[in-house]
Amino acid sequence: MAWRFLPPWLDLEAVSMAFELPARTVLKRTGVATLGTSSATALRVTLAPTLLRVAFEPYLVIDLPPPLGDMGLQQVEYDLRSGAMTPNVFYTGGLVRVGKGSAEDEARAFMRALVTSTPMAIPPYDPTSDPDLVVTVRQLLLNLESDSGGPAVRGARVSARLTLREELAGAVGSDGFRIPAGATIAASVDVEGTRQEIETAPRVQRIEVDCSSAVLRKHGVDQADLRRFVVKRGGEIAVERVEPLGAAGQAAGVESLVRLFGALAAGGGVALDPQRLGPSVVEGLVKEEIARALGPVLVDWVRQNAEIIVGMDLRQVLGISEGDGVA
Repeated sequence: MAWRFLPPWLDLEAVSMAFELPARTVLKRTGVATLGTSSATALRVTLAPTLLRVAFEPYLVIDLPPPLGDMGLQQVEYDLRSGAMTPNVFYTGGLVRVGKGSAEDEARAFMRALVTSTPMAIPPYDPTSDPDLVVTVRQLLLNLESDSGGPAVRGARVSARLTLREELAGAVGSDGFRIPAGATIAASVDVEGTRQEIETAPRVQRIEVDCSSAVLRKHGVDQADLRRFVVKRGGEIAVERVEPLGAAGQAAGVESLVRLFGALAAGGGVALDPQRLGPSVVEGLVKEEIARALGPVLVDWVRQNAEIIVGMDLRQVLGISEGDGVA
């Protein structure tokens, strides 16, 4: 489904942001009940076209004095079309099991506080048609930190799953990459900073990308299909999974890597004989060669498409300068 804050050739299935809560963090006290973490806990906020979900991994503990039974809060779901809120609250032990209804009401109150002062507070709400979705998410972060006395947000992991409607391509001379139409991309992004810094100037430190197909071209020829790679701040790339194409792909195992290495190193490459190296060394050299070829192409593409996401400058987010070199 197309989202207004993204270009029309990108379909976003869902996006989530995860924050770490330290062990034994008290989030709220109500009467004799205490809501908090028992161990280090991930708070994950997920936004899909019809749903907002806040989940805790592992669940939060609603601590009650004996003999009352403790409860757990796993997640709260908010239907963006109807406004219905569905908390997942359950007993974890104890002899007297009372208060579940009150705990569910508190969970709904938490969700209402989270969406207050945002368009989400008035259903039906469609995030795909929100032209200011980045602003809406910023307000969610503010509510998450300031309302209900939650801990300060510092750093986050953003995850998204996307599908390309059209081919995405970039090139520097005869080298480049292309991701075909219909390809799926699962990305996890590590962002550093306080809540205010994430809102105004997020700094991406690392992006892990799993792609159904990302084809690398070298000397004008498709050479390899990248399935998993990491982009570090400044545009540096580390290749983790690659499959050879063309002539290299006709052989299996080490032989295919040898052929791919030879193709990438042809015309002034590394003066080594791949057949005299061990398989792991050959594979490592292949990945390094691919990363060196793809890095400048990625940096050039970011510079040319810096404002592709409404409300963000990808050069600042990824630490890539406007001209030559890296910020």
